[in-house]
Formats: sequence, structure tokens, C-alpha cells
Amino acid sequence: MLTPIKAKLAQVLAPEMGITAQRVAELFEIPKDLDHGHLAVPVFSLAKERKKAPPQIAKEISEKLLTLKIEGVANVVPVAGYVNFHLDERVLFRSLYSEVQRQGEKLAWGQTGAGQTVIIDYSSPNVAKPMHVGHLRATVIGQAIRNLAETQGYKVIGLNHLGDWGVQFGKLAYAYEKWGSEYDFKKEPFESLFKLYVRFHSEAEKDPELDKQGSLVFKRLEQGDAGLTELWRKFVDISMADFDRQWKRLGVKHDLVRGESFYNDRLRATEDLIQKKGLLVESEGAMVVNLDDEKMPPCLIRKGDGASLYATRDIASALYRFEELKADLALYVVGNDQALHFKQVFSVLKRMGFSWFSKCHHISFGMYRFKDDGTGAGKMSSRKGQIIRLEDLLNRAIEIVRELMSEKNAELRASDLASFNKISEQVAIGAIVFNDLINDRVRDVEFDWQKALSFEGDSGPYVQYVSVRCRSVLAKYAVTTKAALPEVGELNALESPEERNLMKTLMQYEMVLAQSFRIFKPSTLAGYLLDVCTAFNQFYHHHKILVGEPALIKSRIALVYITQSVIISGLRVLNIEAPEKM
Repeated sequence: MLTPIKAKLAQVLAPEMGITAQRVAELFEIPKDLDHGHLAVPVFSLAKERKKAPPQIAKEISEKLLTLKIEGVANVVPVAGYVNFHLDERVLFRSLYSEVQRQGEKLAWGQTGAGQTVIIDYSSPNVAKPMHVGHLRATVIGQAIRNLAETQGYKVIGLNHLGDWGVQFGKLAYAYEKWGSEYDFKKEPFESLFKLYVRFHSEAEKDPELDKQGSLVFKRLEQGDAGLTELWRKFVDISMADFDRQWKRLGVKHDLVRGESFYNDRLRATEDLIQKKGLLVESEGAMVVNLDDEKMPPCLIRKGDGASLYATRDIASALYRFEELKADLALYVVGNDQALHFKQVFSVLKRMGFSWFSKCHHISFGMYRFKDDGTGAGKMSSRKGQIIRLEDLLNRAIEIVRELMSEKNAELRASDLASFNKISEQVAIGAIVFNDLINDRVRDVEFDWQKALSFEGDSGPYVQYVSVRCRSVLAKYAVTTKAALPEVGELNALESPEERNLMKTLMQYEMVLAQSFRIFKPSTLAGYLLDVCTAFNQFYHHHKILVGEPALIKSRIALVYITQSVIISGLRVLNIEAPEKM
């Protein structure tokens, strides 16, 4: 958002620091204390080369830059090991406003990843099983990181590593052939499929012979039985239709579906490659890669009965992603419980001699814990009592939000029910997504309905409400003055502590996006949006925005416009909609 200013300062700093202007631009920070300046660049990396203390280097560079009289820079001050820039606040304000208007939906997007491809594997449910609340984290964290990658200029391929292979499909096919006629696959295809899945396992507990029958059917499927292959494809299609429906509600998309079955024809070649590298050893009839030197259990490549394992498929998948899709970075958004598995897979890739193994990252996350608030919602489960379905969770959230909004905005419900229902869904789903993303992904999340759906505090509805408040102020300005947004040249510096603090917070957006992707944590962006809302509300409550001299009103309206743009943009990156009313 301060691209022109930072680019100018980077050009001036580059020869002084002995690095490229692009590298300097990546080093900019915003001081925590506004009295220390608007932008800062650390010089600690120069200490060893120049054999001087960082504060002394910062002092020398600052004194040199002061003599250059850089346009738009009011002062250059050394602070510890940093060169700090105090900018002309009117120039700063106008630059920020101009950039927000110019960039539009791509507000604060960078080019760090230009020319590079990121492949991100997320959501990836299992065929015939409903998406449950555990899939929510993999889905919304993955989609948010995907969006963050796009803001950094990467080409992004969202990949659905669908669980569409394994002995369970033999069991499902056996169940379909035996009991399928008892279910209405035309009216309820997915529910019927899931009921068959549950029924098979229930019957197998009473008659273990069924498991053997299921395994035999799967063996026929593996051998290419045409009828079973057609039936398997039917199961996949039924499941994908249900998954797509739920992803659409969340605004989630994938570019490629490459389920486990996709790698069937690649497993032998993968195994042979591992063998040629001299890594395969026999262990109790199975073939493994020994990882003793890394204090890990061996990585199982092939079972004693000849069946391949998840590790084999993930190694084949990594080869596909890097060798064929030409990935520069591969991200796997999968729960913490798979940490050892991915360490083993990445270690095998390293031993196979692929330098890109270091570009593979397991984006781990913790699990959900539900807090029972006395309403019974915390104990919500599917009709079988086995899982908390994602669909049930979203529907329950929408019900609660409709009740809350009926109390807060009965007029909207009475005047436009369709709009009311749409907004209720935007708020409810936004609340669920934000409640997940505000938490550091590596930690377990306690789901508290009251906290998640609150219109105050650290919640999605609170952030959405501030964007609505901004929209309302801008609408009142347009009606009152019958004027469009102010021109850049009409803006003057705003001097109150609340206005300056809000400006400083808004300046950080570009850096927050970059940092959030760099560490693969959407929680950084979610937390920042709460900071913006806090700073805006302090400004809003201390100042009458539409009262005063016309020049002052125009500058404050511009500040509201910047705030609204940043909030809506940030919510969009988190995959949350910003309602027009609430």
C-alpha cells in the first residue's frame, strides 16, 4: 500500500546498505511506537561486514540520508539498529488513499512469488463419508493460505487429494450389491451411500467374514473389473456432488482433483526408483526405508502382502507435483496427527536426491474441542451419533444468527426476507470461518458458540459490523454532500492520536499479508483485522466524522474509505464475505 514511497526509499538505501533495492523493500518494518517513525529498516546484517555496532551503522546511514533531502521524508532518525523514517503525513495519507483507489480488489498485493507455482493440498475428504467438523480446519485454513499465496503473486493450484481408494471400496461395493436396493439412491444418493458404509461395518462386527469378502471384492477392483470400476466411479461422483455443494457454501474451490486412485499407475515406478536409490530394505516381510539415523520409525513402502501404503502414494504425489506440475512450493494442509508421516515422506524424498524436498511443507493444525454451553449445540451430532457434520454445524450457526439478527434488525427481516436470509448466512458462515482462523492453526480450538457468534469482541461478526459501519458513514456523506469520494489533492494530514494511530495500523496491511503467507498462518491476518477495527472504533467514538470544516470532513471520509477497503479486502483473503447491512 506504500509501494511508491517504499520503492523510492529502497532506491536511496540500496547503495548505502550494499544490497538491491528489491531486497531493501522486503526489509521495511513499521515501528510499534509512532513517535519512532512510520517506516524502519534494520541494519544488523551489516555489522559483521563493517565491523561496527548496528546502532553506529544506523547513525551513519541516517546522517547521510538526511543530507539528500528526500521528497516526502520529514526526518531520518537512527533507533538502536534501525534507520527510521518520519514521513510527511500529508504525503503519506495521500499516497495511501491513492494506492487503495488504484489497486481495487488486489489491494496490497505483492510480486514476491511472481513466476513461481504453489500447489496447496487442502480439505481432501474421503469418498462415501460426510464432511465433518474436522474437515472444516483443513478446508478454511487451506483456502485462506491459497488466497494469501495469490496476494503474493504466485500462480496457485488448489489440489483435492481425495480419499478415493482402498479396501473400504471393496466393502462398499459388497454392501451395495447385497443391500443397495433397500436404499433410495435417486432421492438421497449420498445419504444412502453413507448408510451402506455404516451398515457394512455394523454387520461386520457381528460377522467378521464380511471383512474378508470386502477385501476380495477390492482385489477384483484393483485388477480392473469393469463392473466394479463403474460402480466405484458412481460412488466417487455421488460423493463429489455432495462435497462440491458444501464447498460452495464456504466459497471454497479446487483447481485439480487428484485422488489417491490417480497414483495407482505410478506406484510401481515410484517403488522402483526408491529401490534404484538403494533405500529399500526388507523388514518382517515388508519393504521399508530405514530412518534410524533421524530417530524415526522406518517408512513403510510396501506391505508384506504386496499392498502399497499412504507413504508410497504421497511420494508418487510429490514427484507428480514437482516433476510434472512444476511446483516451486508444495503445501500439505493436514492435521497434527500426520506430522510423523510427513516427516518420513519428506525424509525419503531427501534421500532420493530431490533438492526440492525442502520446498515441501506440512501445514499442520490442531483439532476441535466443543464447549457445551447448556444449549445442547455443543453436543450436536449426526443422526447416527458418530460425528459432528460440517453441514449440521453451518446450519445450526445460521439458525442462531437469524435469531440474533431478528432481535437486532427486525426491520430488515420484515422489509426484505430474502436479503435478511442472505446476510444471516454471510454472518454465520463468516463467524465459523473467522473463529477458526483467528486461532493459531497449530493449537487445538475450543469451539464456543457464544464467542464465535458474538457481534462484539474477537469475532467475525464484529469485523463484518465495522465494515458495515464504514459503509454507512460513506453513504451518509454521499447523501449529505451529494458528492463522490474526495480527490487525492483535497486531503490534509490528520493530527489527532486516534486518526494517526488508525493511519499507522492501515499502513501495515501489505506487510501483514506478506508475513501471513511467509509463516503460513492466516491467524496473523485475522488478528490484524481486529486491530484495524479497534483503531477505527477509537477514531469513530472520539470524532464526529461528518461535522466540521469541509476540508476536515473530506480527509476523515478518506480515512473511513481506506479502513473499509482494508477490512473488506482482508475478509476476502480469509474467504469471508462482507455484508452490506447487519
